Amino acid sequence: MKDWLLRKWHIVILVNDAVVISASWFAAYFIRWLATPLFGYAINPFHIYLESYPAMLVLWVATNSVFGTYKPGKLKKNLEEIQAVVRGVVLAALVVMSVSFLFKEYDFARSVLLIFIGLTFTVTGISRAILFSIPDRLRKSGYGTIRCIIVGAGTTGIRALQSISDHPEKGYDVIGFLDDAPDKLKATISKRPVLDRVDTIREIVERYRIEEVFIAIPALSHSRIMELIMKCEGIPVGFRIASDLFGVIAHNADIEFIEDFPVFDLKEERENLTYTFLKRFMDIMIAGILLVLLLPFWIIIPILIKMDSKGGVSFVHERIGLNGKPFKIYKFRTMHTTTNPYDYSPGKPGDLRITKVGKFLRQTSLDELPNLLNVLKGDMSIVGPRPEMPFIVEKYEEWQKKRLTVKPGITGLWQILGRKDIPLQENLEYDFYYIKNRSFLLDIIILLKTIPAILSRRGAY
Repeated sequence: MKDWLLRKWHIVILVNDAVVISASWFAAYFIRWLATPLFGYAINPFHIYLESYPAMLVLWVATNSVFGTYKPGKLKKNLEEIQAVVRGVVLAALVVMSVSFLFKEYDFARSVLLIFIGLTFTVTGISRAILFSIPDRLRKSGYGTIRCIIVGAGTTGIRALQSISDHPEKGYDVIGFLDDAPDKLKATISKRPVLDRVDTIREIVERYRIEEVFIAIPALSHSRIMELIMKCEGIPVGFRIASDLFGVIAHNADIEFIEDFPVFDLKEERENLTYTFLKRFMDIMIAGILLVLLLPFWIIIPILIKMDSKGGVSFVHERIGLNGKPFKIYKFRTMHTTTNPYDYSPGKPGDLRITKVGKFLRQTSLDELPNLLNVLKGDMSIVGPRPEMPFIVEKYEEWQKKRLTVKPGITGLWQILGRKDIPLQENLEYDFYYIKNRSFLLDIIILLKTIPAILSRRGAY
């Protein structure tokens, strides 16, 4: 029971917050009611607060859920948890105040809202501090241990084992090592066996029911690490990099310190149904609005294309979408009809394949206007990695196919940070960052930054 509770601790936090929010909501009202003589006027009726309570509670919890407050995974600590409490209370309070502003029948007293926010912040902070101390105590007692292995039995691997052993409250139970060195195979290091070679990682993970893998070989390339992760595809196992640096992937990872030993968390992201719903809703709304607002361009652009060069006005191309599924992408034609449609995209100014009108369309991204039809169909999203051509995806290594686990988009980090200064197929680091950190807030930020990126025309060829 205790092991199960530790694994579902995020649910405990959610229930705690719901209780705190509920108690604070009604306590705030009664505090204001008792203080009526100080204010000199009566508070509005109690039934307003009672009737609005269910909606307020749902909105509050939903807002925190969207921003990952109740995400399953490692427990937050210290400064990170304080930041989470502040962010959650402020954002949820803004939502409640917005409801009060939009719906006059829920005209909450400002004094009640201020008392409510103060109570919620204080009690949430105290209750979470208490709750987060419980898992450490249970794990020190042997409950909720996490079975793990260390890839690499060298200096870094031994240091990782020592740091883990010095902190039993983390809950890690090191079963053994994996290493390719012939002199270490079947050896015992600090009472832990070297179980087998690194390539047998999937077999070992399944046999010993491993939940976490610590990769502790500093010289291991990024590609090799991603290969090991892909070998365990479909198995509920997390990966952590026990190293000082890990290039691009480290920027996507949560960093935890065991003593002074840095560990990068590469756990598989779980699907957030609330985020998925909001993202699809946003896609449909934005695509629909833009199609109406930009309707004149659907008339002007085809005329300009026909006047400028021979051929049709549209360009239909096969791309690879979510989970590797091919789909037809729609664009306005920007190149001469003699151009090979499945050649690499232009990467420098003066490409003779591009027509005069096509140059303008590409610089302003108006050639991608028909992509909105793909968004409405569900093939694409407004924000996401750009869809790649089949011949490039065919060359992907297994770890690179992770790029296909999210729906492709019209705009993304690549567009706002570099546009086309770097070839699309070489921008995987941006895609992996987005996949690891995607959220409704990040999508909004990318959308807002897309406008100046288009206006600057930087790197658009």
